[in-house]
Amino acid sequence: MAAAYLRIHQAISEQIRAGKLQPGDKLPSERDLAARFGVSLMTARHAVSMLQQEGCVIRRVGSGTFVAPATSGGQRLRDPHELCSSRLVGRLAAVQLLAEGALLPQPMDGQACGVVSRVWTSGAVRVIEEQIWIPAGNEKDLRKLGATPLLAWLTVDGLFARETIEAVVVHGSSMLRITHTLYDGSQRAVAHRVALCLGDRIRVQRIIQR
Repeated sequence: MAAAYLRIHQAISEQIRAGKLQPGDKLPSERDLAARFGVSLMTARHAVSMLQQEGCVIRRVGSGTFVAPATSGGQRLRDPHELCSSRLVGRLAAVQLLAEGALLPQPMDGQACGVVSRVWTSGAVRVIEEQIWIPAGNEKDLRKLGATPLLAWLTVDGLFARETIEAVVVHGSSMLRITHTLYDGSQRAVAHRVALCLGDRIRVQRIIQR
């Protein structure tokens, strides 16, 4: 079973994705969320803080917490599995602590890193295969990621990302390659992800404003 704060996070995220919560809508108070999900106030606060870090919601002092508006760059950053029309199940495929001097994606150069390989499936179909490079001291730290959404797992201040989406052909199949480099508020790379996704299962929607 998912941790209590992730249950709140996922429930609100799904309501936003489904359009049940629209930009500008006010969320229940953290106290109300705690009562509704049967958790402590601190747990509810942690869930809302993650949503805020991901750009899903904004807090207004004295007014409450509201679903964030779309920005000129489009909707909020999403984990690749969120772009699939059907519910996916994630699992760890492999973890590896990289030796000093190992080849790293350029944004992660100079850091002691490991790489986590994960697979997201719908039934028997492998919809997404992703590799994530993250700073780590041992394999135990890497395994903690498990199947937790990366954006929920990275509870860092000022999180933002560079995103690249490319159409590629892999073994004769049309795929989308989604690359994310995630940075903290001091512009230090805290994770780098490359996800290969079945093109016919993923829908990327942007709201573009002048």
